[in-house]
Formats: sequence, C-alpha cells, structure tokens
Amino acid sequence: MWLTVLIIAIIIGAIIGFASSDEGERGAGALGGAFVVGMGCLQVLVRIFIFGLTIMAVLWLFGKLFG
Repeated sequence: MWLTVLIIAIIIGAIIGFASSDEGERGAGALGGAFVVGMGCLQVLVRIFIFGLTIMAVLWLFGKLFG
C-alpha cells in the first residue's frame, strides 16, 4: 500500500513538473518534479513509520515495567 502511494505521488509530481516547464525543458522538469515529490512523500512515510515504531517501543516498555 505504501509503495502505491509513493508511485502515485511520483506520477503526479512528474505531470506537474512536465506541465510547468518550458517547451525545451519538459523532460528535465518532469524528472525534477517526480524526484522532489517522491522524496517528500518518502520522508513523510518514513516519519510515520518511525512514529509507529516509537509507539510500539513505548507500549513494550510499559508492559515490561508494569506488567
């Protein structure tokens, strides 16, 4: 599921980069847009993953301390 979200974001970024570039620079604009949006989406997904791991670690610690 996360890979699907990342791929969709990259495709949208490529379309926006292609549409907003000048006539001769469309390929570079599409590549730049896809790269920037892909990195931003990946950063958000990694932060969500780390947040989930943190919650699991805290719950495990409370279980060990008080369980």
